[in-house]
Amino acid sequence: MANGLKEIADELNLSISTVSRALNNTGRVSAETRRLVMDTAKKYNYSPNRIAQSLRQKKTNIVGLIVPDIGDYFSEVIKGTESELSAHNYSMILADSHEDPLKEANYIKLMYQSQVDGLMLATVSDTFAWTDVYESSDIPVIFFDNEPADLVCSKVVLNNIKATEIAVDHLVKLGHKKIALICGNTKESTAKYRRDGFMEAMKKHNLEVDQNLIKEGLYYLDAGYSSMEELILSREDHPFTAVIVSTYRMSCSAIHAIKDYGLSYPEDFSFIGFDMEDRDRLFSPSITSVLQPGKLIGKLMVHKLLQSIDNVELSPEEEDSVSFVNPVIKLGQSTAAIKK
Repeated sequence: MANGLKEIADELNLSISTVSRALNNTGRVSAETRRLVMDTAKKYNYSPNRIAQSLRQKKTNIVGLIVPDIGDYFSEVIKGTESELSAHNYSMILADSHEDPLKEANYIKLMYQSQVDGLMLATVSDTFAWTDVYESSDIPVIFFDNEPADLVCSKVVLNNIKATEIAVDHLVKLGHKKIALICGNTKESTAKYRRDGFMEAMKKHNLEVDQNLIKEGLYYLDAGYSSMEELILSREDHPFTAVIVSTYRMSCSAIHAIKDYGLSYPEDFSFIGFDMEDRDRLFSPSITSVLQPGKLIGKLMVHKLLQSIDNVELSPEEEDSVSFVNPVIKLGQSTAAIKK
């Protein structure tokens, strides 16, 4: 019965990992909880696969990390993850899904087959068709970046609503009222929450939102360029004095569009990018940018994952917990007070 663990967990209001530990007689599970799980397992005629069980009880001290891109912000997450794992004598298998849900699904299966002790995943799937694989396994999984909806799981994510909110707040302090937004695919939680944060911040400041100034696209370079191009070409009908671009790649390509059209920031309009820390000073003028603390996110993920691997019993609420990490805004020369 592929979904036996989930059925038992649902009936007893326990997490899947707690049910698995009770069935395998491992970890911190009370005698009463173990008795209830065993009785319910008999009811469903469920018995764990003994071969898989014996393999799972032998730790490999290897975990998996699947990201949609090994560059940009994710490179900082990888650094933080590797550093923290190394401190606990763990190694890591790294996979790049290239924003492809099918590749992601294949990598997930590969990680499970490789008997990793746990998995950290920045999913790009908006359907989560592989959840049967996730729910029938006792391998702990920590999600980050994009949050899977309607799935009981542990997550470490940026406070994406606050990310665009602090960008709007900064622009409003400079006197801006007509603010444009370029964001990613809002079918994914990251982009949706950043758009929501923008809308909430505009409402908080009693500013009108022109829907023509909100551009949504995929997380690719050409999407940022084309979105910025649309805003520039329609400025006469839909004027704006500032633009927020809520992903790194789209920020870079939006800057190319601005330059290609002979415009500049902050002279023509103020510009706020995302994750453009630009330690090498490649951009001039310097970019005001919202930053994600990628290394911290990596370290928090490892902490949560090792807690699960070490069989610390979690309640369903803890299993479904979200650890939010706050963004920061780094001021550059791309934003300025509005001209009066």
